[in-house]
Amino acid sequence: MSDDREILKKRLSECEEELARTRELLLIDPVTGFFNERGFLRALSAEISRCLREGSFLALTLAEIQNLESVENLYGLYGVQKVLTFVAEHLKRHLRDYDLLGITPRNHLWIVSSIRKSGEGARLAQRIYRLLNEISYDDGELVFPVRSAVITRIVCGGATPGELLNQSLKLLPDARLAREPLILLGGETPRQKTLEREVFRTIARGELAIALQPVINIQTRKTVFYEVLARFVSEEDTFSAGTFMPSVEHLGLFEEMDRQILYKAMVLLKESPEIGRVAVNISQEYALRDLANEVLEWTRSLEIYPQDLILEINERKSHFSPLALSSKLNFLKAEGFTLSLDDFGVESANLFLLRDIPWDLVKVDGRFVRGLLTNDFDRKVLRFLSDCAALLGFRLVAEQVEEERILKEVARFGVLYAQGFYCGEPELIPETRLIKPPRRD
Repeated sequence: MSDDREILKKRLSECEEELARTRELLLIDPVTGFFNERGFLRALSAEISRCLREGSFLALTLAEIQNLESVENLYGLYGVQKVLTFVAEHLKRHLRDYDLLGITPRNHLWIVSSIRKSGEGARLAQRIYRLLNEISYDDGELVFPVRSAVITRIVCGGATPGELLNQSLKLLPDARLAREPLILLGGETPRQKTLEREVFRTIARGELAIALQPVINIQTRKTVFYEVLARFVSEEDTFSAGTFMPSVEHLGLFEEMDRQILYKAMVLLKESPEIGRVAVNISQEYALRDLANEVLEWTRSLEIYPQDLILEINERKSHFSPLALSSKLNFLKAEGFTLSLDDFGVESANLFLLRDIPWDLVKVDGRFVRGLLTNDFDRKVLRFLSDCAALLGFRLVAEQVEEERILKEVARFGVLYAQGFYCGEPELIPETRLIKPPRRD
């Protein structure tokens, strides 16, 4: 009996040693013992950003060790762990110190390497394939010849880290049948890669510009405030947000762009008080994190009035709940800021947001405004919102008003304000490129 206990203690001790070595080699959470997917995604995102800054590429390799089920059936998870640790150590010895190595709960290995030319990715894929398929684990008790399927994607921006990983996982069935590594040189066009690099550098340097588009009172036809629009100005052209927003999303720069545009708008208010009031788009991520601290600090330092600033929470998809957002926005409203819900009717601008937050303004998405003359459903949506406005005490703003007939039609539904090319086109303020927000700690 005592011999069995000693064997068990020895086996547990060996297992702990193996786990400790694995945690050092792989991105595994030291608290839970599971693969730290968030940490790996953050590291991958940072690598993508660095490659964009430096004009290089990233080779993202997925390696699946095949037939591990047979090891688990005979030797349990401990046997699988020993094989994976052996494979990880072998890879680490042959990879560069700064290459990333991670493992998923399903025992898939990720290798992330920075490369200067996309063609280097093919050579790297071949090398990893050989490294994995030319070794065999043998500890005297367990003998396991390693065979793997390898997929390498060459990227330079173009998609979020999570999407890149999922796309690679979907290709595993094809890779298992191949005798060579599966190599994908990426689907981004050279123009898209160039645009993303330029957008990244512009935002990193704080050099976005802003444009002002008037929002008018339908009855008086006078401007009541201006919406602040982001503009990317290159040597060749000026791009509206709709053109470069996919790049901002791929690069994960929503918050940095929002705070930059907000600060520029507040400086513009300080220097040109005749503008009156401005509405600035704010992502829900920024609203829940640093918005309150920064907007209050800048209001004091620039000596502008909170009531001159309309915080327009936009419609981008978010995993945050209206309850979490409500407490932040209620605080800002108590400080004197005006709250606006942007593009109601699409993505995350839902009925819970409409009901649970005390909005001052709600903007009706232009897709419901353009069809008012011919689409009965759009008219019913606007009637519903008009009833909600009367019940909850907010005012409606119709977006994308492009002609007089639409302007008169939205007025029939009790809409007070309108915005669109018919009401006034955006005016670029090019000198705002020189206004840079304070650096974050």
